Amino acid sequence: MGSRAAILTFHHSYNCGSMLQAYALQETIRRLGHEVSVLNFSNRGQQRLYSTLERATTVKSVVKDLILLPHVPRIRRNYASYERFMRQRLPLDGPVVERIQDLSDDGYDVVVAGSDQVWNITIDDADDAYFLPWVTRARKVAYAASFGARNPAVHAARPQVYGQWLRAFDALSIRERNGRDWIRELTGLDVPVLVDPTLLLRAGDYEPIEDRSVDLPERYLFYYSPGYSRAINRFVAGIAERHRLPVIAFNTKTFHVKLMGLSGFRLPSLEDPAVYLRLMRNASVVVTTSFHGTVFPSIYRRPFWTVKNGGMYGDDDRVRTLLDILGLEDRLVPPELEPGRDYLEMPDFAASQARLAPERERGLDFLRASLDGEVASGGADRQAPGA
Repeated sequence: MGSRAAILTFHHSYNCGSMLQAYALQETIRRLGHEVSVLNFSNRGQQRLYSTLERATTVKSVVKDLILLPHVPRIRRNYASYERFMRQRLPLDGPVVERIQDLSDDGYDVVVAGSDQVWNITIDDADDAYFLPWVTRARKVAYAASFGARNPAVHAARPQVYGQWLRAFDALSIRERNGRDWIRELTGLDVPVLVDPTLLLRAGDYEPIEDRSVDLPERYLFYYSPGYSRAINRFVAGIAERHRLPVIAFNTKTFHVKLMGLSGFRLPSLEDPAVYLRLMRNASVVVTTSFHGTVFPSIYRRPFWTVKNGGMYGDDDRVRTLLDILGLEDRLVPPELEPGRDYLEMPDFAASQARLAPERERGLDFLRASLDGEVASGGADRQAPGA
């Protein structure tokens, strides 16, 4: 008989990668023969982060709100669609819980933290809850959790507390190589680097949850970026012009704040993870700055280019770790159009999938062992909540 497992992750973010990694993890755990629920935790920071308008506390935020006002109905319609996806596709355990004090492991054999940037202590929706100090009875497991390129030893006021919480896990794993080094620095433990849960499933596994009703041109460039920069916009426009492709972007709120309508790019009529999957599957080429924006074209075997920005030039090795595992390092490029390059060129996905296969098995083996109560890595120094 399988365990009763609970997942604590960023499932309630209006962010396609966050929701889809939650979906993939719960689906994988279910297929391994366990009961699974997603703890419906969403702190107030997360709710503010995905509010329809900005917090009008500065001149800049007031200006943003004025720009967004005409688009509020569309933003709300998108958010409602994210909510529908979440309710229909994730086994939520009940109403939304906002505070760590209200979380409980009663009735569960194991609580799984991750994946996604649940251990990034610098983001607006950061919360100590994801380090599981509140779990006192169930086994604690971390599956491919990410620090989001923010080392707690540098960014935390009391990094030793995070070290104690990490040592208390029964099975501990991380998603990026820098994160492995940081855990060793905090705890003395060597832990495995495992692939994101989205990569534990295959293209056919996502087909039933795609939105097939979305109206798409026959050929298009899908530009997926959580934020937009002028340099990358110019790069995307150059590829689109070279290959005579319309550009479909995403993230309505940021799109309008950054005045992306002036670029000639367009948005889909609706945004949610099901639409995102369909856009990925049918794209002539994907250009992205995001981790999960890199994952899905590799799953669907579509030409893609991941553009270096911000932290990718420094400690942010999230995408570099992923592309190294896939053997597709040449797909990480600066935002500079190369003369004569065919941006519709298909990567060698056969070789990539051959490299991924053993990594997928390592992830599944880790989950099997940790869900069955075999300690895969980590320690047993439990402490009380809030220690």
